[in-house]
Amino acid sequence: MRRLALVLLGIAALVLAFGRPVLWTEAALIVWDVAAGGEQTLWQHLTDRPSDRAVRWFDGEGDLYTPATTARAAMVLVPGAAVLGRDEPRLQALARTLARAGFVVLVPELPEVRRLALSCADADRVSAALQDDLAFVVGIGGYHDSEAAIRFVTTGAFRPLGDAREFRVTPNNYGRWAFLRANADRLDDAGDAFILQTIAHTRFQQPDADVLPLAAKLGPDGRAVLALVENRDPDTVTRLVAALPEKVRREIDGLNLALHDLSRLHGHLILVHGRGDRLVPYSESQVLAAAASNARVSLFLVDDIGHVDFNAVTAANGWKLWSAVATLLGERR
Repeated sequence: MRRLALVLLGIAALVLAFGRPVLWTEAALIVWDVAAGGEQTLWQHLTDRPSDRAVRWFDGEGDLYTPATTARAAMVLVPGAAVLGRDEPRLQALARTLARAGFVVLVPELPEVRRLALSCADADRVSAALQDDLAFVVGIGGYHDSEAAIRFVTTGAFRPLGDAREFRVTPNNYGRWAFLRANADRLDDAGDAFILQTIAHTRFQQPDADVLPLAAKLGPDGRAVLALVENRDPDTVTRLVAALPEKVRREIDGLNLALHDLSRLHGHLILVHGRGDRLVPYSESQVLAAAASNARVSLFLVDDIGHVDFNAVTAANGWKLWSAVATLLGERR
């Protein structure tokens, strides 16, 4: 951490004489603060602690983080798939970091996210939290095509934008079994749902466990979901997705940005993605950037940060992350 601090402060020193030194120095301190994961940093010593409180609106609820000084922008910070949801300590630390920079930050409660699922219902909750026109959107490790994301998490196959070659990595076990567990409850057959949950839990604990006796008890819908998760052939993913139960397909389609005209998106789209992301390939952010043809897009592909592991800031990727944070700070008024 000491080495990282020196690198980031060195960046700040280099830019003091040019352009926007205050903003750029803030960006360096914020990267340091995010990497610290809630531990004490210079950013916390130089800024006042924001206030936070639980709030409700319509049929939603969440936590609101308010700057101690003048608010200069507002954002909705959407939790990732984690059982702690908006109570995840690293998410709370990030919200406070941003609030110290003048952002009013709303973190909505997303029940489906807490059970490691992506859901249209949670998407509606996020939409309800957005009251004004969007000036900017920040995507971290996001996707454009849900089928491409499923292909990657189950088979490890992806194609970077503009490259005809198919690349393969070892599939991520966590992602595969999290997908199975999330979709198990969407089956009409309670017996199938219980068996899939049991298989997912077993494979989380023991990746090589024999689950054939359990799988043999599945009905047609349960077998269809398990077949997709266990598949390793990229060329069969489309067929296996089409064979899924209707409720599961409806959720996948409801969260598929590829089915929407993103050329209607305006404002500033800031995308950050790790090149070594094991859950969503960086190619998805590339395609998302290309699809938003009428937005102002800033795409940052960063080495060695995994999916959203921003505590893995190094001298090698510090400049890219600093640039991304500086870009976000530029949206303040």
